[in-house]
Amino acid sequence: MIKIVWLLAAFSSTAHCFYDQMRCANCSSVNQECKIQTTGWSCEFEIDAKKLDPNLNSSQIPSSLKTCMPPGMGFIKEKPIIGYCCFWSPELGCQKIKRVEYENGRCHRCTRAIWSSVMENKTCPCGNWFLGLEDSAIRPKSRGSILILLTLYTLLFL
Repeated sequence: MIKIVWLLAAFSSTAHCFYDQMRCANCSSVNQECKIQTTGWSCEFEIDAKKLDPNLNSSQIPSSLKTCMPPGMGFIKEKPIIGYCCFWSPELGCQKIKRVEYENGRCHRCTRAIWSSVMENKTCPCGNWFLGLEDSAIRPKSRGSILILLTLYTLLFL
């Protein structure tokens, strides 16, 4: 229900420039120890992903948003994204563009620290399954801790 209200509000917006309705999130904590070798993007909503084209090369995108997008990426439709989109490349690391009204500016939703490999959403190829204090994905100290956590989860929920 909340997402439906959010979608209606997003489509009825009347800002002068659709770029002004989006912001780049600061993902420096996620990028601290991340070496990305691929380029890609994914969005929270499929309708947002359809607004992007990796070969559009738009020169009208403001520099405040270009710093979060791989070279060549542009907007097909002059409409802002509704939720958030994640971008990654060797030059940028992992980045996130969100709608101004979207409260969560944290970047951990763009890393594999949150998304399961079973889910359809592609994510920034940074991190593991545990989050550090600054949203950065961290490696567990040993494989034993993973086994203990999986065993506890199995015993408690199955």
